[in-house]
Amino acid sequence: MPRITRRDVGDAATGLGAGTVLVIATLTVALIVASLLWAFGVFTSGAKGAGDVRRDQNGAKNREHWSATFNAEFQQIQADQGIVATLKHQADAESATGQDQANYLGAQNNCLQDVAQYNADAASTLGAPWVPEGLPARIDSDSYCGS
Repeated sequence: MPRITRRDVGDAATGLGAGTVLVIATLTVALIVASLLWAFGVFTSGAKGAGDVRRDQNGAKNREHWSATFNAEFQQIQADQGIVATLKHQADAESATGQDQANYLGAQNNCLQDVAQYNADAASTLGAPWVPEGLPARIDSDSYCGS
């Protein structure tokens, strides 16, 4: 077995030192690149977010969904309006019972919930642009559900 000399030890130390410096430099460069990519993502997130919303709003599936949703919700509100009117007439009759009053209030509450859902959808980011022509952008619950 050969003997290890001082020169061998010096060469090994120099090699280890160069390797360590190379590893540290590589890690530093990788950290800088990752930080720059992260910062770029943060600084452009507003524009990217607005663009993503615009793309989602204008998607064909989104348009189809909201058109169908608004039409169905409005038809339900119109049906609620007829039911509320009929039950109000029964609740206001001289022969009205407590059950007639309860039925009227229940139908009125159901109508109010349907109007609230329609208004929430009409104000939503993805739904607002696609309220079909001829339907209101907002519904007044008092005029549809009674007060």
